[in-house]
Amino acid sequence: MREKKVSIINLFLSFLKVGTIGFGGGSALIPVVENEIVQNKKAMSEQDYLKHTVVANITPGALPVKLGATCGHQLKGPAGSLAGALGVTIPGLIFTVAFMALFSILGGDAINYFNYASVGITAFIVFLLISYVVKIVKSGDFKINMSLCIAAFALTGGKEVREILSQLLKVEPEVFGTPLFDISTIDLIILSFFVILLLEKIRNKTEFYFVLSLCLLYAFCKGKTGKLLGLNTVGSILLILMIGIAIMAFVVRREKSKNKTKLSFGKSDIVITLLYLLIPILLTVAAMIFIPMKGYNLIDFLVKITSSTVTSFGGGEAYVSVADGIFVQGGYIKPDLFYTRLVPVANSLPGPILVKIAAGMGFLFGQQAGGTVAGWVVALISGVTAMGVCCAIAIVVLTLYDSVKELQFITNLKKYILPVICGMLISTSAAMLFESMKITGGKGISGFISLPAILLSIYGLNFLHRKYGLHDVILLILSAVLSLGVLLVF
Repeated sequence: MREKKVSIINLFLSFLKVGTIGFGGGSALIPVVENEIVQNKKAMSEQDYLKHTVVANITPGALPVKLGATCGHQLKGPAGSLAGALGVTIPGLIFTVAFMALFSILGGDAINYFNYASVGITAFIVFLLISYVVKIVKSGDFKINMSLCIAAFALTGGKEVREILSQLLKVEPEVFGTPLFDISTIDLIILSFFVILLLEKIRNKTEFYFVLSLCLLYAFCKGKTGKLLGLNTVGSILLILMIGIAIMAFVVRREKSKNKTKLSFGKSDIVITLLYLLIPILLTVAAMIFIPMKGYNLIDFLVKITSSTVTSFGGGEAYVSVADGIFVQGGYIKPDLFYTRLVPVANSLPGPILVKIAAGMGFLFGQQAGGTVAGWVVALISGVTAMGVCCAIAIVVLTLYDSVKELQFITNLKKYILPVICGMLISTSAAMLFESMKITGGKGISGFISLPAILLSIYGLNFLHRKYGLHDVILLILSAVLSLGVLLVF
């Protein structure tokens, strides 16, 4: 197939179209982008597009945004990269923040109606998450994938399990004691990268048990019980030890590697990478000058947006869990606003979920810091920051792709990181179920009734999807209308 040239405007409009019609986000938009760029525009070969999808899948952040950045970069250089990334980002960002602002204006009744509908939307989201988990677990070695998934859930899901039990039994979560682990998302990613990096270096059972013991000890020190016992310093020492071991393992592997990885950046690669990093910084400086936010640390918030994006592997579904660990548990965003308003809104609108949630959190943070205008400004900066960080990383990896694609670490990362993410998604699903149970509890419905009802509706969504092939948008609307109607009757 002979490739055709495409203008920057047409490139922008193509990705704007993807961002506008792209419900589901993440991997669901891979065929949408391919249809637009490869099939309709004939601007890129299928082989080149496959390379972009691989890069987008092995790097953190919003997959559709990375596709826009890397495809645009190949077709039209730095300007094309910005056009593609912004095109796919803008619709979802604006829609999400507009809905969040609308709820702030309309107040109580409108929010209550949306909360009632959010129970059904939550059921739909959990259906998507569980479907994703099942697909990933079945995609490779079932026993290994399931073990990783269960282990990740055991390390991160203690709080969620206690909350659901407390809602069922109508007691305080503290009754069940402090979770043994319940580590943060970032700590889980650190452990995952540490183990994956060492996989090819472990040669016997002694080394395996040493690595496993080190990981469990780190998880205990960084978990809820460890913090209660004052073991944070021990956890930091263990982290330094793990970094040292990882560096030594990496150096040894580099010495024995036949493939020399070279960073061969061209001028356009450097320009676009710097632009993706500089634009959020310039916007932040402008906001700090013109938008007063007394008592609120905007830089700290945006640093956490950056770190949450960098540690978010597995797309928007995974970012919900990452954001929960950093922003909800960190006290930046209230759980009810996050799970009953922002997450349902972000998942019910088109575009990349990660950027929508980042922008929505920015709006909530900015609104409480300086009002609605500040909310819009911080939302824009948060969305652009998330976009810029994941695009910069994707451009770097794209440049290195031909050199690093054979490295064992990259192979192992692609193979094992997603099952770990799936364990986090189960924890996230549990947290969302708890928030829905709180809403139904406010209507006087017992948890022993609401939880089975929600789980039954999830099964029903799966049945309708498999039996009749109903589109996700239809399933979402049906689920939301059903929960709204039932809770209004009560």
